[in-house]
Amino acid sequence: MKALVLLAGGLLVYGLLGLLVGWGQVSHQLALVGWPLWLLAVLVVAAGYGLLFVRWQLLLRGLGHPLAARPSGAIYLAGLGLIAAPARSGEALRGLWLQRRHGIPLRIGVAATAAERLLDLLSALLVLAWGLGLAQQRVGLAVVLLALAALAWLLSHPSTLARLEQALLRLPLVRPWQGIRRVLWEGLQALGALRALLRPAPLTLGLVLTTAVWALESALVQALLAQLGTAINLEQAAVLRTATSLGGVLSLLPAGLGSSELTSVGLALLYGASQGTALAVTVVLRLVTLLLPSAIGVVSLVRQPDLQRLRAAGGPAAASAGPPETPRQ
Repeated sequence: MKALVLLAGGLLVYGLLGLLVGWGQVSHQLALVGWPLWLLAVLVVAAGYGLLFVRWQLLLRGLGHPLAARPSGAIYLAGLGLIAAPARSGEALRGLWLQRRHGIPLRIGVAATAAERLLDLLSALLVLAWGLGLAQQRVGLAVVLLALAALAWLLSHPSTLARLEQALLRLPLVRPWQGIRRVLWEGLQALGALRALLRPAPLTLGLVLTTAVWALESALVQALLAQLGTAINLEQAAVLRTATSLGGVLSLLPAGLGSSELTSVGLALLYGASQGTALAVTVVLRLVTLLLPSAIGVVSLVRQPDLQRLRAAGGPAAASAGPPETPRQ
């Protein structure tokens, strides 16, 4: 049902944008893209997710729970089916699959997902600052990045976690609070695990891999606009790509629907693209960076052994095993 609502919302957004711009103009621009550039776009996005999978493996290793590439890849691919969730929060379900299939504590998978989002944010800010010409403002940029890292370090500090755990244990034991307390407890444990990834070496390596993905996709944006007759430099393409993604995340809407499109079209127009070109490039980006990975993820998701056992059992009760109702004291 949620997928249908998301699809209907997407069709509405693009329908309205198409009416404003003119679908004839947009379809003409899309025809100019050509199959070689479509293929290149798919390969660039695939390479990007390959780097992100390497990052995922390194995060699990850094958390003390390395996993072989094949079973880990099955879980990672299935998580792509959930990237349309607000701020990509649905990928945290990978932690549940790691727990059920490989006995890895739930907090490890949640911590790895939290680290992914933190690295996405830090690297996007770096790339955005470079694209806007703010790299010269080294002191200000360093302060922002250090403040974010310090905040994550503070939240995962043992004394902070101990105080939060004590506050959590004081919550009422009435039934409506039990599920909430269980989720919050796992979140606190994930914060504690996250601390291992905030050391200079894993943090730097994660930033390098994530920034490489932004660079690949920024070069793709530059190539798409050049193919459609709008020449921009790599710095401008980097601003367009990262700002589009950040705009979608900050909106907290599923898949950043509406906000991502408006950001992408608005920046492309600012850099000299026509309305048809701006919307055409936005359509291509959303197809290859959202729809294609989501489709691959959904196919992998429905083939997961958890869901297959659930269907064979004939109900959700077969897969109801999970964390305890109340945290251990």
